[in-house]
Amino acid sequence: MQHLFKFYYQIMKKTLLIAGILGFSLTLSSCDKLEKIKEKLSQSGNSTQVNPFSVNSGDENRDIVSFNNKVVKMDEAQAEFIKNFQESLTQMDEYVKNVSANPQYSGMSPIFTPTIMMWVNQEIKAPDVLGKEYQILVDKMKETATKLQALKKDLETYKTAEDWKDDKGKKITEISEKANQLIQENRKAANDLFSKLSPKADKAEMEVLKGHPLKDHIIQSKEAMEFTQKIVDDSYDITDLDAYKQKFAQQYQQMEKLYTRNVDETIPSSEKQKESSYTALNNALNDFLGKMRIVQRSLNENNSDLNRDLDDLESEANTVLSRYNNFVD
Repeated sequence: MQHLFKFYYQIMKKTLLIAGILGFSLTLSSCDKLEKIKEKLSQSGNSTQVNPFSVNSGDENRDIVSFNNKVVKMDEAQAEFIKNFQESLTQMDEYVKNVSANPQYSGMSPIFTPTIMMWVNQEIKAPDVLGKEYQILVDKMKETATKLQALKKDLETYKTAEDWKDDKGKKITEISEKANQLIQENRKAANDLFSKLSPKADKAEMEVLKGHPLKDHIIQSKEAMEFTQKIVDDSYDITDLDAYKQKFAQQYQQMEKLYTRNVDETIPSSEKQKESSYTALNNALNDFLGKMRIVQRSLNENNSDLNRDLDDLESEANTVLSRYNNFVD
């Protein structure tokens, strides 16, 4: 795939919020907070017990953060499955066309990568604070993903039974048309869900972070991570190369400032268990800067490897995203 062209399954990247840190706080350092919630409920005449592991725990901010993280993981799994399925369809279509055109074709038949979508069958319930519209979108994502799994199984059976020898690839076209419709429905549901959820999740995260010893680390790291994603997104929209060169140079300077700010922020002794994941994140940010310098050289030299270098930059941005999620998980 040429970097300058997007597959339509690609969507804006979403991130995990402070799931693990929140869980750690609930179990160790925020017992007082839970007690206050219980006391508040008791005073209002509500005898419901607060359960920090429930969809509706009594802490609405926690519930929104928890729900966000579950659907982010589900969406990541579904997007990866869709990418894999599309590649399988393309490979199978090309193989059948080659064999049909030349019976002596010696190329190997495609080897499909098995994908296990654990998040398809997991029950994900939207908390009451969000409302039913969120549940409808989650269910739509799960429903379409399940149907796509069934279509991929049909494709695998079609290949194994060598039915393409009879229909010359007709079923591949049929499966592709059905898959494209389901993918569009799946991605629309995902985009609609996160368009509604992201602002609420960000606000809930800020509320949960109040008074947390890693508040600055998380906020600053998130800003740096999201800027790597923006840099990559901007690389898909190059219309004026000279203008992009100037923009990219400015982005490098800003990225360097964000990295330096992160490195200068040390982990407090009370949170030493997060030090290694924080260091790994900062190392990934430094590696991203290295990839940016490679892209910068390609831009300045009008190098033919620019697309490859931009793809490498995107891969490094995905590593930054993963390291950020490890830090806050």
